[in-house]
Amino acid sequence: MTMNNMDSDHRVVLNVGGIRHETYKATLKKIPATRLSRLTEALANYDPILDEYFFDRHPGVFAQVLNYYRTGKLHYPTDVCGPLFEEELEFWGLDSNQVEPCCWMTYTQRGKMHYNNRAKYTTTWGKMHRVKAVFTSHH
Repeated sequence: MTMNNMDSDHRVVLNVGGIRHETYKATLKKIPATRLSRLTEALANYDPILDEYFFDRHPGVFAQVLNYYRTGKLHYPTDVCGPLFEEELEFWGLDSNQVEPCCWMTYTQRGKMHYNNRAKYTTTWGKMHRVKAVFTSHH
C-alpha cells in the first residue's frame, strides 16, 4: 500500500449541514465515547456513493467541534446563541464545561441573557393576557 492510499484510507469526510469537513480517523479518536469517535468503528450516517458521513446539523458549531478534536481546545462561536451551542454539543457527545476560559464568560453571559429574555417575555405575555382577560370578561 502506498503512502497516498494509506492516507486516503485514514481520511474521513464529514458533511455537516452541507459543509464538507475533512479530517483523519485518528483525530476523531482523540476524544473517546463521543459520536465522532464512534464513527471510526461503524458505518452510521455513511454514504458510500459520496464517500462521506452526512449530518444535518449546524455547520458553524461543528467547525468548533472538529477544531476541539484537532487542538484539544473548545471555543464558543459568538454567532450562535448559547442554547443552540449546548444542543449541538449534546448531539456530538461533548460537555459545555470543556469551553476554554477565554470564551467561558461570553458563553455563560449569552446563555443567561437568553434565559432572562425568555423569562421577561413569559412574564410580560402573562401580564398582557391577564389584563386582556379583565377587559374582555363578561359579567
